[in-house]
Amino acid sequence: MSATLLYLGRVPDDQVHDLIFAGVCRYAEARGWGAESIPWRESREDRMPAIFASRKPVGCIVECSNGPPDLPPRIFGRIPVVFTNCLSARRGNRIVRVVVDDEAVAYAAFRELSAGRPESFAVAPFRMPQPWSRARIAAFQSLARKSGKPCHVLRVRDPDAEDRAQYDARLSAWVATLPHHCAIFAANDATASEIAAAAAANRRPMPRDLTLVGVDDNAVLCDGAATPITSIPMDFENAGLQAAKALDGILSRKDPSPPRRSTLLLVKPLLVTRRESTRGSGRREPRIRQAVEMIRREACAGLAASAIIARFSGSRRLFEMRFREAMGHSVLDEIQHVRLEKVFTLLSRTDTPISAIAALCGYGSDIELRQFFRVRTGMSLREWRQRNAW
Repeated sequence: MSATLLYLGRVPDDQVHDLIFAGVCRYAEARGWGAESIPWRESREDRMPAIFASRKPVGCIVECSNGPPDLPPRIFGRIPVVFTNCLSARRGNRIVRVVVDDEAVAYAAFRELSAGRPESFAVAPFRMPQPWSRARIAAFQSLARKSGKPCHVLRVRDPDAEDRAQYDARLSAWVATLPHHCAIFAANDATASEIAAAAAANRRPMPRDLTLVGVDDNAVLCDGAATPITSIPMDFENAGLQAAKALDGILSRKDPSPPRRSTLLLVKPLLVTRRESTRGSGRREPRIRQAVEMIRREACAGLAASAIIARFSGSRRLFEMRFREAMGHSVLDEIQHVRLEKVFTLLSRTDTPISAIAALCGYGSDIELRQFFRVRTGMSLREWRQRNAW
């Protein structure tokens, strides 16, 4: 009988939890282990002794984003455990946590929205009080304050004091009163899709009047919205893989007891998936479409922004202005976006030498890539590969 990892607290048919569990399964399969998920409603403290007795897990990964039922570390005894999406150390100071870097999420959203040069910002938390939502909103508000521009906040109310119809009416009224050229950050795609619907109902066209960024890159919600929503994809599968990898590290120690101090592993967003909610009114201009197609084809072959602009008639300054109006960011930013997509892809494949990646992705030198990558991710290429590849 093979060793089994248990993933506790999964919400079935939830995209995020399914991806985390997929990452756990990937690592478990590579180690020759089995993996089983125990649904959230069954992951209760009083049921754990029977579950441990019947499954005899080699280790457990506990999902914490759903709130109660709560599973404190003491109930696991000598069974190694890693907590995912556990935003606080209230479970004790000797646990291993794998969490989304919500500050990095907010920064990615702020950077994307700022490229459109809005006159103000707005933030919309998830309608149910959640720690990850509060963390993202607080980080974005801090960035907005530093920019010197106003930031309009949709307040969270006690869900017991406000039903869904009341919430929808309040959200619609909030969207209706936002100033023109306002850039909105929604804590997740579910909230972003509600905002997109409210904007359409209030005749607030996106992206000409409002721009919007969500989180999770849920294709069903983002592509199905009244205006397709730009979103920040989170590598939840990698979070599950990292949790299983951390668990393996505990198991490999001579003493598998809890660590002496809390260990925090942060999962950062990769890139922004750009859709119409952050693209300007000129996005249908043929010259801009041709330029974007050219960048997609040739960016990793060393294509420079000046070379793109030279292929189109008219002044450089006018073309750059039209491109930014159409896409919400510069020509160079689009080139770097395409290149970085390929960098992440090659780094995740351990058969590609790091020394070869710069040339394969269109950078002028290895030093240029290394400097750019550290600025964007806060890590070296090798550090990112060690954390994300296996």
